[in-house]
Amino acid sequence: MDNFVSLLRILASGSGQTAENIGLDASDRTILGALSRNARTSYRDLAALAHLSPNATAERVRRLQELGVVKGFCVEIEPSSLGLNLQAFIDVKLQKGTTMNSFERTLARIAGVEEAVSMTGAFDVRLRVVCKDPHQLGELIEQLRTLAGVQETSATVIVKRLNLRTGNRVVEA
Repeated sequence: MDNFVSLLRILASGSGQTAENIGLDASDRTILGALSRNARTSYRDLAALAHLSPNATAERVRRLQELGVVKGFCVEIEPSSLGLNLQAFIDVKLQKGTTMNSFERTLARIAGVEEAVSMTGAFDVRLRVVCKDPHQLGELIEQLRTLAGVQETSATVIVKRLNLRTGNRVVEA
Protein backbone atom coordinates (compact mmCIF):
# COMPACT_ATOMS: atom_id res chain seq x y z
CA MET A 1 0.00 0.00 0.00
CA ASP A 2 1.79 3.10 -1.18
CA ASN A 3 -0.85 5.70 -0.45
CA PHE A 4 0.20 7.29 2.84
CA VAL A 5 -2.73 9.71 2.74
CA SER A 6 -5.10 6.74 2.78
CA LEU A 7 -3.24 5.29 5.76
CA LEU A 8 -3.55 8.59 7.60
CA ARG A 9 -7.30 8.57 6.98
CA ILE A 10 -7.53 5.13 8.57
CA LEU A 11 -5.47 6.24 11.57
CA ALA A 12 -7.67 9.31 12.00
CA SER A 13 -10.92 7.33 11.72
CA GLY A 14 -11.04 6.30 15.37
CA SER A 15 -9.55 2.83 14.92
CA GLY A 16 -7.66 3.19 18.22
CA GLN A 17 -4.28 3.07 16.47
CA THR A 18 -2.76 6.47 15.83
CA ALA A 19 0.47 7.76 14.40
CA GLU A 20 1.32 8.91 17.93
CA ASN A 21 0.90 5.35 19.29
CA ILE A 22 3.81 4.22 17.14
CA GLY A 23 5.87 7.30 17.89
CA LEU A 24 5.28 9.40 14.78
CA ASP A 25 5.23 13.16 15.12
CA ALA A 26 4.28 15.85 12.60
CA SER A 27 7.77 15.83 11.06
CA ASP A 28 7.63 12.06 10.54
CA ARG A 29 4.19 12.34 8.93
CA THR A 30 5.45 15.10 6.64
CA ILE A 31 8.44 12.98 5.61
CA LEU A 32 6.26 9.92 4.99
CA GLY A 33 3.77 11.93 2.96
CA ALA A 34 6.52 13.34 0.74
CA LEU A 35 8.20 9.93 0.30
CA SER A 36 4.88 8.30 -0.58
CA ARG A 37 4.50 10.78 -3.45
CA ASN A 38 8.13 10.53 -4.59
CA ALA A 39 10.51 8.04 -2.97
CA ARG A 40 13.45 9.84 -4.62
CA THR A 41 12.89 13.09 -2.72
CA SER A 42 16.27 14.21 -1.40
CA TYR A 43 17.02 14.53 2.30
CA ARG A 44 17.57 18.24 1.67
CA ASP A 45 14.09 18.65 0.19
CA LEU A 46 12.52 16.46 2.89
CA ALA A 47 14.32 18.54 5.53
CA ALA A 48 12.90 21.76 4.12
CA LEU A 49 9.37 20.34 4.22
CA ALA A 50 9.77 18.96 7.76
CA HIS A 51 11.68 21.99 9.08
CA LEU A 52 14.65 19.82 10.10
CA SER A 53 18.31 19.58 9.09
CA PRO A 54 19.19 17.10 6.33
CA ASN A 55 21.11 14.95 8.87
CA ALA A 56 18.17 14.88 11.28
CA THR A 57 15.88 14.01 8.37
CA ALA A 58 18.14 11.14 7.27
CA GLU A 59 18.10 9.83 10.83
CA ARG A 60 14.29 10.04 10.88
CA VAL A 61 14.08 8.02 7.66
CA ARG A 62 16.47 5.39 9.08
CA ARG A 63 14.35 5.19 12.26
CA LEU A 64 11.16 4.79 10.20
CA GLN A 65 12.83 1.91 8.36
CA GLU A 66 13.93 0.27 11.63
CA LEU A 67 10.38 0.59 12.99
CA GLY A 68 9.08 -1.16 9.88
CA VAL A 69 6.97 1.85 8.89
CA VAL A 70 9.05 2.25 5.70
CA LYS A 71 9.54 -1.16 4.10
CA GLY A 72 11.51 0.03 1.09
CA PHE A 73 11.75 2.41 -1.81
CA CYS A 74 10.66 1.43 -5.29
CA VAL A 75 10.26 2.60 -8.84
CA GLU A 76 6.78 2.63 -10.37
CA ILE A 77 6.98 1.60 -14.02
CA GLU A 78 4.19 2.49 -16.44
CA PRO A 79 3.31 -0.85 -18.13
CA SER A 80 1.87 0.77 -21.28
CA SER A 81 5.26 2.39 -21.98
CA LEU A 82 6.57 -1.17 -22.43
CA GLY A 83 3.72 -2.24 -24.71
CA LEU A 84 1.73 -3.87 -21.90
CA ASN A 85 -1.56 -2.11 -22.62
CA LEU A 86 -3.97 -4.43 -20.82
CA GLN A 87 -4.18 -4.61 -17.05
CA ALA A 88 -6.62 -6.85 -15.23
CA PHE A 89 -7.60 -8.30 -11.89
CA ILE A 90 -7.94 -12.06 -11.81
CA ASP A 91 -9.76 -13.62 -8.88
CA VAL A 92 -8.56 -17.17 -8.31
CA LYS A 93 -10.12 -20.15 -6.52
CA LEU A 94 -7.54 -22.83 -5.78
CA GLN A 95 -8.16 -26.53 -6.32
CA LYS A 96 -8.61 -28.62 -3.19
CA GLY A 97 -5.20 -29.76 -2.02
CA THR A 98 -3.33 -26.79 -3.52
CA THR A 99 -1.51 -24.99 -0.72
CA MET A 100 -1.01 -21.25 -0.67
CA ASN A 101 2.76 -21.83 -0.43
CA SER A 102 2.92 -23.99 -3.55
CA PHE A 103 0.63 -21.59 -5.42
CA GLU A 104 2.84 -18.65 -4.40
CA ARG A 105 6.01 -20.41 -5.59
CA THR A 106 4.44 -21.21 -8.96
CA LEU A 107 2.98 -17.73 -9.29
CA ALA A 108 6.44 -16.18 -8.93
CA ARG A 109 7.42 -17.91 -12.20
CA ILE A 110 4.45 -16.65 -14.26
CA ALA A 111 5.26 -13.53 -16.28
CA GLY A 112 2.84 -10.64 -16.03
CA VAL A 113 1.70 -11.12 -12.44
CA GLU A 114 2.37 -7.79 -10.72
CA GLU A 115 0.61 -8.29 -7.39
CA ALA A 116 -1.12 -11.07 -5.50
CA VAL A 117 -3.15 -10.95 -2.31
CA SER A 118 -4.80 -13.73 -0.35
CA MET A 119 -8.35 -12.78 0.58
CA THR A 120 -11.59 -13.93 2.15
CA GLY A 121 -14.78 -14.58 0.25
CA ALA A 122 -15.68 -16.75 -2.73
CA PHE A 123 -12.15 -16.59 -4.17
CA ASP A 124 -8.83 -17.30 -2.47
CA VAL A 125 -6.51 -14.87 -4.25
CA ARG A 126 -6.73 -11.67 -6.29
CA LEU A 127 -4.02 -11.01 -8.86
CA ARG A 128 -3.20 -7.79 -10.68
CA VAL A 129 -1.67 -8.65 -14.04
CA VAL A 130 -0.29 -6.80 -17.06
CA CYS A 131 -0.44 -8.13 -20.62
CA LYS A 132 -0.01 -6.97 -24.21
CA ASP A 133 -3.54 -7.87 -25.27
CA PRO A 134 -6.59 -10.07 -24.55
CA HIS A 135 -4.89 -13.07 -26.18
CA GLN A 136 -1.96 -12.86 -23.76
CA LEU A 137 -4.40 -12.48 -20.85
CA GLY A 138 -6.05 -15.73 -21.96
CA GLU A 139 -2.65 -17.46 -22.07
CA LEU A 140 -1.86 -16.22 -18.56
CA ILE A 141 -5.18 -17.56 -17.25
CA GLU A 142 -4.47 -20.90 -18.93
CA GLN A 143 -1.04 -21.02 -17.24
CA LEU A 144 -2.73 -20.46 -13.89
CA ARG A 145 -5.08 -23.36 -14.50
CA THR A 146 -2.47 -25.81 -15.76
CA LEU A 147 0.60 -24.91 -13.65
CA ALA A 148 -0.65 -23.38 -10.43
CA GLY A 149 -3.51 -25.58 -9.24
CA VAL A 150 -6.28 -23.11 -10.03
CA GLN A 151 -9.84 -24.39 -10.15
CA GLU A 152 -11.69 -21.24 -11.19
CA THR A 153 -10.89 -17.69 -12.30
CA SER A 154 -12.78 -14.48 -12.85
CA ALA A 155 -11.00 -11.73 -14.78
CA THR A 156 -11.89 -8.04 -14.80
CA VAL A 157 -10.12 -5.63 -17.14
CA ILE A 158 -8.85 -2.42 -15.55
CA VAL A 159 -10.06 0.58 -17.54
CA LYS A 160 -8.15 3.26 -15.62
CA ARG A 161 -6.09 3.46 -12.45
CA LEU A 162 -7.29 6.37 -10.36
CA ASN A 163 -4.75 8.70 -8.74
CA LEU A 164 -5.39 8.99 -5.01
CA ARG A 165 -2.26 11.00 -4.33
CA THR A 166 -2.72 14.60 -3.32
CA GLY A 167 0.17 16.27 -5.13
CA ASN A 168 2.48 18.29 -2.93
CA ARG A 169 -0.05 18.94 -0.20
CA VAL A 170 0.91 17.58 3.21
CA VAL A 171 -1.96 15.88 5.02
CA GLU A 172 -1.88 15.60 8.81
CA ALA A 173 -3.57 12.82 10.76
